[in-house]
Amino acid sequence: VTNSERDIDKAYAIDLAVLGDAKLVLRQMIAAIESEPGQARRSREEVVAELQAAKAAFLKEWQPRLTSDETPINPYRAVWELMHAVDRRETVVTHDSGNPRDQMLPFYEAVMPRGYLGWGKSTQLGTGMGIALGAKLAAPEKLVINVMGDLAFGTAAMEVETAVRAEIPILTIVLNNSRMGGYGHHMPTASERYGANRLSGRYAEVAAALGAFSERITEPAQIGPAIRCAQAANRDGRTAVLEIITKEEPVFPSARALLAAAAAGI
Repeated sequence: VTNSERDIDKAYAIDLAVLGDAKLVLRQMIAAIESEPGQARRSREEVVAELQAAKAAFLKEWQPRLTSDETPINPYRAVWELMHAVDRRETVVTHDSGNPRDQMLPFYEAVMPRGYLGWGKSTQLGTGMGIALGAKLAAPEKLVINVMGDLAFGTAAMEVETAVRAEIPILTIVLNNSRMGGYGHHMPTASERYGANRLSGRYAEVAAALGAFSERITEPAQIGPAIRCAQAANRDGRTAVLEIITKEEPVFPSARALLAAAAAGI
């Protein structure tokens, strides 16, 4: 269900498209089902059990990556640790574009309205930092976290100085795999011969120079404690940046798997 025909078959094949406002169309669908004579109604418990089974199967498939002890760190492990290191009832999380969005979207489970601020399939790197600053101003009592890649940090890192100077204590997590993720196959010759998809730098040190609390994480076991230290820094009014050294992870859930996960409450 979409209100724009441009979205149909845009990212994956659609079996049945309905043009219209989602809220209105879904109400019409419910009314149509309820008006069917002799329509068998499934119990709420049956539907919930089916969704829970789908969610459990999805997570089981991805558990090896979500709990991986490999180094460089698997980015899915970073997302998993994040979700379990914060009080999600008091946390607002957003992401940047690129691979961090692809890795956050299927697995970070928000438990309150606006606890997860997604912003769709757009590619303007650095936007998540501004969203996090705005969210913290709107809800200063919340822990506000932006997850971004190293390329995105390169486009917006000076906003760490903005956060420090303006006393907006957000937490930025940089997933640093030293790659412009997802672009190597688009420019194979430039990547192989000239390293056009490679990046470098120690971003935790950049953040420290800009006045933020910062830490560089290289081992999976360090992630949870580092996030808790960063939370403490935020509570003290300090902007925080965590640089997590990750591997390039080219595997993502399929579009249909994402839809199933969304229906199951992920």
